[in-house]
Amino acid sequence: MKAILAIATVCFSAYWTVEPTVAAPLRGHTILIVPKPGPEDGPRSSVPNPFIAELEDGSATVLLGVTSPCGTVSVSLTSTAGDNYSTGFDTTDGAILLPISGDAGLYTLQITTPEGIQFVGEFTL
Repeated sequence: MKAILAIATVCFSAYWTVEPTVAAPLRGHTILIVPKPGPEDGPRSSVPNPFIAELEDGSATVLLGVTSPCGTVSVSLTSTAGDNYSTGFDTTDGAILLPISGDAGLYTLQITTPEGIQFVGEFTL
């Protein structure tokens, strides 16, 4: 029992004394996209979400894709770093690459369907 306690103490002591490192910007990570509720909208869970997005490894792009086509949507990507990009995206194409500056800041991805339903995702570099 003492041996197990000693090993656990050494392992956890080493963990607790590790110096924090500066985290690299997220790359290749999923961006959570959720329905943006309007004043008359119900719970977010009642709106199906066909969108998926990922910050691409080693490049200044966001990959925006769909799990099921929903027509041509309006896409805008803005940031506190000065990014301001807007485009139309025909979701039957499956995916689109969105350019970003890669500079530090808060990035906001907004998608509007032909029916006017809005989705939003945010990430920080």
